[in-house]
Amino acid sequence: MYASEPNTNTKSSKTITLNLLVDNSSNKVVYAEARKEFVDFLFGLLQIPLGSIMGLLWNHGMASGSGSLSKVYESIQNLDPCYVQPSLTKDSLLRPNPAFSSATYTPQMLLNFVPPNQKARTSTEAQNTNNFAFSPSPFSASVYTASPTPSQHKETGYVRRAVTFMVMDDLMVKPMSTISTISLLNDLNIKDISSLQEKKVEVDLKKGLELVKASFNSTTVLTDVFLGNEVLEELP
Repeated sequence: MYASEPNTNTKSSKTITLNLLVDNSSNKVVYAEARKEFVDFLFGLLQIPLGSIMGLLWNHGMASGSGSLSKVYESIQNLDPCYVQPSLTKDSLLRPNPAFSSATYTPQMLLNFVPPNQKARTSTEAQNTNNFAFSPSPFSASVYTASPTPSQHKETGYVRRAVTFMVMDDLMVKPMSTISTISLLNDLNIKDISSLQEKKVEVDLKKGLELVKASFNSTTVLTDVFLGNEVLEELP
């Protein structure tokens, strides 16, 4: 069996909120103030096979511009199965199993990146057979959910919940502090604080895919995705 952590917040299972600090003078994102959910998403992407990511880009009409890897994906799609080793299927290349750790519940946002015929494994598999119920992901990726028993104390994702993180424009992640913020502003030679503006954005499956695609060839990912032609909601 397979499991994900139960989520009582419907919106949080579909979207992740980010607070961006934008330099209006250059129209660039200085950094994003992010909580655990977004950092877990970024770190967990490294455990999702490239074939699964390329498949999602392809299915959402976003494969163009992602380089020659889209041609490799298309080649496998068009390949007659008779050319594939008898012990393999094309799906094993196009929709490979994710490498999610069995030590934690897989974050909900990452489950949206698992192909519909795959599930994320957890170590509760052998212990909670009777506790599982099938439910569809908000983005049509079928997953299994379970209500944890009192004896279960599993953590979700990869980083601690109490920490706030800074995510740079190039997706570099570090714990946030007053000193690190001041140091970053100095490094970027930002002297006019009045040019800085805080913006709130939501990351859903589509935005997540845009972030992944931009990260293949850009070092200004947050700016590219959120300040392109977007009208961002200003924080009150």
